Amino acid sequence: MIRRRLYLEFMRGILIVVLCLLVEVTFCQVVTFNKRMELGCGNTILTGLEVTDSCYYVTGIARDSITCQLGALFTRYDSLGNLLFYTINIGYETWFPYLRTNLKNELVSAPYFYDSTGMYGGIFYYDSVGTGAIKPFDHPYTVGTFIRPDDMRITQDSGYLVTNSINDSSGVGDISILKLDKNVEKEWHITRGVLNYVEHTPCVYVDSDNSYIIGYQQDNLSGVNINYTVRSKLEKIDSLGNSVWVYQSPNTQQIHGVNDLIKSKDGGWVIASAWGSERLGATGTWSTPIQEAYVYKLDSSRNFLWGTKFHSDALTTANFQKIVALEDSSLVAFGTVVRLYPQPNPIYNIIHGRIVKLSPNGDSIWSREYEYLNAANSAYTIYDAERTPDGGFLICGEANIIGTGVHQQGWLLKLDEEGCLVPGCHLVSGVLPTQRPAALNLLLYPNPTTDYLNVHYYNPSPQEDLSFRVLDVQGRLLKEYKTYDQSDKTYILSVYDLEAGVYILELRQKGALIGSEEFLKR
Repeated sequence: MIRRRLYLEFMRGILIVVLCLLVEVTFCQVVTFNKRMELGCGNTILTGLEVTDSCYYVTGIARDSITCQLGALFTRYDSLGNLLFYTINIGYETWFPYLRTNLKNELVSAPYFYDSTGMYGGIFYYDSVGTGAIKPFDHPYTVGTFIRPDDMRITQDSGYLVTNSINDSSGVGDISILKLDKNVEKEWHITRGVLNYVEHTPCVYVDSDNSYIIGYQQDNLSGVNINYTVRSKLEKIDSLGNSVWVYQSPNTQQIHGVNDLIKSKDGGWVIASAWGSERLGATGTWSTPIQEAYVYKLDSSRNFLWGTKFHSDALTTANFQKIVALEDSSLVAFGTVVRLYPQPNPIYNIIHGRIVKLSPNGDSIWSREYEYLNAANSAYTIYDAERTPDGGFLICGEANIIGTGVHQQGWLLKLDEEGCLVPGCHLVSGVLPTQRPAALNLLLYPNPTTDYLNVHYYNPSPQEDLSFRVLDVQGRLLKEYKTYDQSDKTYILSVYDLEAGVYILELRQKGALIGSEEFLKR
């Protein structure tokens, strides 16, 4: 009997080990990482992505390490997030997510630059080490006009369609739509603009019939002080530049433009945007425009089907910048959310990354938020996102922090297919409410770590404030961060300055200890 019991205990132990290994293998199938970087002279922003089977190309803005001059950044990373090389091309600026692969399998972008006669845009052809050459494109504007390429797509005839924001010396703001052939020669050019309104930040979708859907914002925010008009506009243009149809969001709504648009399998259109409203000023004669992240869908005849808002505590600048359709027609939207810091600093806020998954009908399936723990009033902005070959998501943007040192850092984030930075986060947040844990749940990753500790936090009883405390094994307090207590969220702690060793992460609500975990710093 004793021998049988020992045998059963032995087999149970083996089963536990096997299950743990299976879980480990499952989690390791999709790599996740969180990277922040200062390249060149600092002030780094990552704005555009191009994903391949073997590596990731990322463009952006940085300052050259020798002269500290601003230039277009080109980087290459392996699939684990390790930087392989970077190049800064001084004199060019790539502020938008328009890194593409053309039909010759060349990496291209559409930066703007200045010379002795004015401001210009062009197509930049990258070589294997990130340098290359730019071919300027012609435009009909006078010297002194502000010309900013906002999006660029490869057309089916191997050419390029570039959409630009244009501001002339009189302050008029329009959008410019420029069709170039494969040699970057102008084929046609059209503009869109209405008196007393500003049109800006256009993006473009190239359809299968070689037509182009242009999305942009039209507003009078700079012309009035209250009762603003803010519209989301779409226009289909044929291959010769002729207008086919126009959609405009209702005048009773304030929809802040078209940050990204995709065509759904049913022929409809899904738009990443922001829902606007106004906060009335003290005198009642002026108001501040505010916004929440918003996704909406039109059917193939441009009839409104649904729209979904996602709340922010501080109604300021939350939005969605990118949207991706999955194989089952569900959607993943990428953007920012604004959260308030707790007392005694109620005016402080932090802008951090948010990713949501929606059903084909616009219902929220899950929402993930990623907050760096440091100074208040910091901003973590998402510029671009793409699916990766393993089914996950690669995201780039900017970490703009308050305090000493370089404020702007590049931000590169790799998530699994469930939107998790911490593997297994969906096992807590992805289940039905009645199945979720009744107690606090903490997941730490990676552990051991070298630079950042990512903590997925779930608590069925959140309070107003939450403190993260890092202690050594003697119980001495080394770091403390106070933030908004929000359950089912990933918090990111900087630990690169700790010496190698074992540490304790404590979580406290209103000073009371609610949980702790050990982690190893290499």
